[in-house]
Amino acid sequence: MRRAALAIAAAALALGAATASAQMAHDGHGMDSGPAAAVSMSADAYAPAEVDVLAGDTVRWSNDSVRAHTVSADDGTWTSARIVSSDSYSHRFDDPGSFSYYCKLHVFMRGVVHVERILLDAPKEPGAPGRAYALHGRAALPADSPVTIEADAGAGFQPVAQTTVGADGAFAADVVPQASATYRAVSGSDASAPQHLLVLDRTLAASGRTRGHRVTVIATVAPASPGATVVLQMRLKQRFGWWPVARAKVGRDSRATFRLRLEHRYRARAVLTLADGATQLALSRTVHVGPR
Repeated sequence: MRRAALAIAAAALALGAATASAQMAHDGHGMDSGPAAAVSMSADAYAPAEVDVLAGDTVRWSNDSVRAHTVSADDGTWTSARIVSSDSYSHRFDDPGSFSYYCKLHVFMRGVVHVERILLDAPKEPGAPGRAYALHGRAALPADSPVTIEADAGAGFQPVAQTTVGADGAFAADVVPQASATYRAVSGSDASAPQHLLVLDRTLAASGRTRGHRVTVIATVAPASPGATVVLQMRLKQRFGWWPVARAKVGRDSRATFRLRLEHRYRARAVLTLADGATQLALSRTVHVGPR
């Protein structure tokens, strides 16, 4: 029992650990004063062609092709020199608005930078019905400015959460979606570009196989969710309940596989979570694993 407990404790510690230059530009713009948006220049296009940034942010264009390019404002207020392969150019945008630009060497290459006073970050993973989901954003607004999170599930935007801007310009709010919806952040007359949150009603099944002291637990997610996070928990008396012992990513086959060595038999279950490894989205039934 002691050896098994030590092995599980080590796995839990490893899981906790897993959880646990300013840029120079050609024209003098672009010294880092905020997070930079990155745009790649291919042989014939800017990618992405449109970006949303916060007032005060810097955009950095990197030439990933063998052709030389420029980044030149349509209105002529700013431009780069020739940007050769592997070189880059940065420009800071202080004022809200939409700023179109093009390449002087290949005039069919065009892009737009949308500069806002409030931005909502794009959700990085799907949510689950009835489960809290944290939305984050940034604002070029005074600290403590009120922010309303609005959702549109098909009948227009409606307020669903309230928060305020922090001293660092960041804000966050929890929403509890029932279905996929579009969200935006609003403060006074400023509204962010909308972001879509996909909500999936997922199920999680777990099966266990024991051969001697070697245990394999397979968790299967439906519908398919490659890249999702699954945490394996075991019922441990010394921890007074369920305890995380391993974490894995769902593969293309929608399965997450855990392999352990156990000295005794335990109850185990799989938990589908957000990337934080803590916010539960789905729970499997209990399986018994380990030698009898």
